[in-house]
Amino acid sequence: MKNTAIPLLIVPLLLIAGCSSTYSKVRQAINEAPEWYGERRAGMRDEGYPVLAALPEVDPNNKPGASLQAQLDRGDVLSDAFADPRAEVAVGGAEEIRAIAASIIGSFDEMPPESDFLTQAEIAAIRSQFNVPRVTQDE
Repeated sequence: MKNTAIPLLIVPLLLIAGCSSTYSKVRQAINEAPEWYGERRAGMRDEGYPVLAALPEVDPNNKPGASLQAQLDRGDVLSDAFADPRAEVAVGGAEEIRAIAASIIGSFDEMPPESDFLTQAEIAAIRSQFNVPRVTQDE
């Protein structure tokens, strides 16, 4: 009886102590919650939802057409850059580039002839020097 009475008394006390510390931690976390927590909590309770017919207000500093003039100015700068005479295509164009490539390719000779610095007998002699039987250890 003593063996079961002690755990039966200790287990509820441990549960009460654990729950009370957990409750205080949860209360502390709720008190230190970030700003969005209240909105999320209201949303989960189906409270505080915005009216769908209401239109959001536009920030007066963020007007949609404000950046259009900057884009037009950038387009004018690019047009001026491409109007520069240095940006024009070469007179010969692609044909001139192909002719230069053909002259460079033509300057190379044909493939060199196959090398014959070792005869078949010399190759066989070298292979025979490396053809050594393996040494094995007897167990």
